[in-house]
Amino acid sequence: MLKFMSTYNCAPMESFANNNNFYTKYMSFDDVKKGLANNELFEGTIRINQKCSAEAYVPSPDKSKDILINGIKLRNRALDGDKVIVKILDKSEWRNPDTEECQRTGEVVYITKKKEESRVVVGHLLIERGNDHKYSTLVPRDQRLPRLLVNTSIWPTPIRVREGTKESVDIFYAILPSWDTCKNPLGILKGVLGESGEINAETKGLLFTYKIQEDPYPIDIDKYFPPPFSVEEELKQRKDFRKDCIFSIDPPTAKDLDDALSCVLLPNGNYKIGIHISDVSHFVKQNTLLDTIAKELATSVYLVQRVYHMLPPALTMMASLLPGTDKLAVSVTLEMTPDADIISHSFNRSIIHSCAQLHYSHAQIFLENPEIKNWDESEFPVVHNGYTISDCATAVCHLHKLASKMRKRRFDNGALAINQPKLAIEIDKATCQPLSYTLYILQESNWLIEEFMLLANTLVAEHLKTHFPTTAMLRNHQSPDHVNMEKAIKTLKAYGIEIDGSSAGSIHKSKVLYCQDEKSENFHRDIIINNILSKPMIRAEYCVICPEADMSHYALNVPYYTHFTSPIRRYPDIVVHRLLISWLTGRPIKEYERPDVIDSIATNSNDKKNNAKKASEASSELYAACLVGKLGGLEEYASVMEVKEHYFEATILTMNINVRVYVNTLSHQSGALHKSSHYSVINNKPTLTITWDELNNIKQTIQIFTRVKLNLMKKTNCLMLKAILIRDN
Repeated sequence: MLKFMSTYNCAPMESFANNNNFYTKYMSFDDVKKGLANNELFEGTIRINQKCSAEAYVPSPDKSKDILINGIKLRNRALDGDKVIVKILDKSEWRNPDTEECQRTGEVVYITKKKEESRVVVGHLLIERGNDHKYSTLVPRDQRLPRLLVNTSIWPTPIRVREGTKESVDIFYAILPSWDTCKNPLGILKGVLGESGEINAETKGLLFTYKIQEDPYPIDIDKYFPPPFSVEEELKQRKDFRKDCIFSIDPPTAKDLDDALSCVLLPNGNYKIGIHISDVSHFVKQNTLLDTIAKELATSVYLVQRVYHMLPPALTMMASLLPGTDKLAVSVTLEMTPDADIISHSFNRSIIHSCAQLHYSHAQIFLENPEIKNWDESEFPVVHNGYTISDCATAVCHLHKLASKMRKRRFDNGALAINQPKLAIEIDKATCQPLSYTLYILQESNWLIEEFMLLANTLVAEHLKTHFPTTAMLRNHQSPDHVNMEKAIKTLKAYGIEIDGSSAGSIHKSKVLYCQDEKSENFHRDIIINNILSKPMIRAEYCVICPEADMSHYALNVPYYTHFTSPIRRYPDIVVHRLLISWLTGRPIKEYERPDVIDSIATNSNDKKNNAKKASEASSELYAACLVGKLGGLEEYASVMEVKEHYFEATILTMNINVRVYVNTLSHQSGALHKSSHYSVINNKPTLTITWDELNNIKQTIQIFTRVKLNLMKKTNCLMLKAILIRDN
C-alpha cells in the first residue's frame, strides 16, 4: 500500500436533492445484450480530451473516425479508460453532418468495466464555512475527473484555508466508490498529501493518481532471493564468456544494467557479436511472493527525482551486469559480415564478466575520435579483466560501423522513427529541488545500443513464434488510425509538406526530406512535424501471439517483435526469458502453456506501462513548473502546433512541453483587455491575427509552425505552467 502522512475515512452519509437526476440511468443488462446483438449499440474504451474534458471519444466499430461523446451529460459518468457501451445519436446531432468534416456523435448507455485508476481523485478543497456546511468540494488536478462532494465536518484535524479564499492550503486525495445520477458525486476523503504547489506533495499526488507504490515489498523479501550462485555449477549449463571484452553503455545515473555488448574481429574478417542480457529469471523464481509482486508492478517507473524499481534494490544490484564480477546472463551471439549481414546466431545461458561500465558520453567520444588508438585510462571508468579502455574503444567503433549499416538498412526496408527529444532536469541531490533543464538529444552512441537491442528482440521474437506458436509473448504495434493520419497529412500539406502515408516506410522517407535532427536550424519546424505525425499513431502493446491476427510491428516493419533486453525493469521480458530458457533446457513451463495466462500478464503490463509513461511525463512537467516558479518566470520560444479561435497550442522548444496560450485575455498596451484578435482559415491554414499596436498597425499572424515568444509562469498554488504570448521585437 502507499504510505502517506495521514489517512481517514470520511464516508458520505447523504445526498443532495438539487444534485440528483442530472444523468440518465443506464440501460438494463438485458437491453444492452439485445442492442449489441442487433448492432444498435457497440462497446469501446473511452478517451477523454485532457485539454477539453467536455469532449470524449470512443473508437468506431467500423474503424472509421472516432465517435464523439460531446459533453459530460452524454458521457454519462464514464471516466477515462472505462469500457463503455455507446449508442450512436441521430444524424441531426452529429458534428458537421453534411460536410467532409462530419463526425458521428454518441452517448454512453452502460459501463461494462471501470478503470479503477480513474476512481482516485487528487486535488484541493473548496471550503464552505458555517454550521450548515458539512460538505466541501474536492477540485481535481485532472480536469477529466468530476468535482467530488466530501464530508469535511468529521475530518479529524483543522483544514487550513488560504487567506482571502475558500481554497485549502493542502492537497487531499479521495476515492469515488460509486456514482448515481447526481451531477457531483459523493466521495470519500482519505488523506492529506501536503501543501499545494510544493514539489514533494505534488509528487505524492502523482504517485497516488497513477497507483505507483513507494514500498511494494515487505522488509523480509530477501528470503525469496536465491542463494549466491556457484560458478562451477552454473558452467555445467552455461557458456563461459568471461574472457571476452564485454562492456555496458548506459546513462551516468543508471543502476539497472540490463545489457552489455562484446565485439571480436574474427580471422575471416567477420565479427563475433555478443548481446548479453541479465538472467533475471534466475533470481525471480516463478510463483514466489517476489514474482507475484514484480508481476503486478510490471515495470520500473522513472520520475525526475527517483526511480521506483520493479525489483527490490538489492536484487536489482545482484542482477545488474556490473563490471569486475561474474554475472549470469542470457546471450545472443552472432557472426556478422562487415556489411552487417548475419551469418549465424544462437541463444545461450551464459556467465559473463563485464570489464567496464561506460556512459553514452564515453562511447560518443570514441566515435568522434576514431583515429586515437591509445586513450588516457585516467579519464575513463576503471577497466577490469585485463583489458584497457583502448580495447573498449576499438570494440565500440566496430559496433558502430555495423550499427550504422543496420540502421540504414532498417529504414531502407520500411521502418519508421518519430523521435521526440526528452526533457532532462538536473536536481539538487540533497533537497530534490530543480536546478536546471535541457533537452536530452540522442547521439550515435544511443543509436548503437538501440540497433543491437532491436536486433536481439527481433531474433528472439522470431524464435518464440516458431517454438511457442500459441503462447509467445509479443510486442504488437498496429497501423495508425487512418482517418486521423489523413487529417495530419492534410494539415501538413497546407504548409507545403507532402507526406506519403501509405506505409511506415513511406512516412519516414517523406518526413526525412523535411526533418533533419535536433541540432538543425529548422528544429522549431521539425518538432511540430513529429508531434503532428505522432498523434494518429497507436500505442504498441504486449499481447499473446494469435495465429489468426496481424502480429506485426508497424513502426519497425517486422512481422514479429518482443521485449527481451530489459528484464530488470520490465516484467514481460522476464516472461520472454522464461520461455526462451524453457526451450534451451527442454523443461516446459506448464503455466505458460495457457494463452490466457500470457494474455493476463500482457494486459496488466500494458496498463502499468501506460501509467508509468504518464507519471514520468507529469513528473517532468511538475519539475519544469517548479523551476520556472523559482526563477520568477522565463521567456522562451515555442512553435505553434494547433490554432483555434481563442487560443493556440505550442511546444516550448527548450523543453518539448506543450502549452495552451489564450489570446482573448492578452493585455493591450494601455492595460485594457486585449480584444483585437481575429480568427480565420486562409488556404486551409487556421490563422490568428493579433493586433499589438492599432495606431501603427502592428500585427502578428499565428499559424501552425509560427515561432512565438512566450512568458512562462507557474500557476498560483499548483505546479502547472501558464504561458502568455508576448510581442517579439
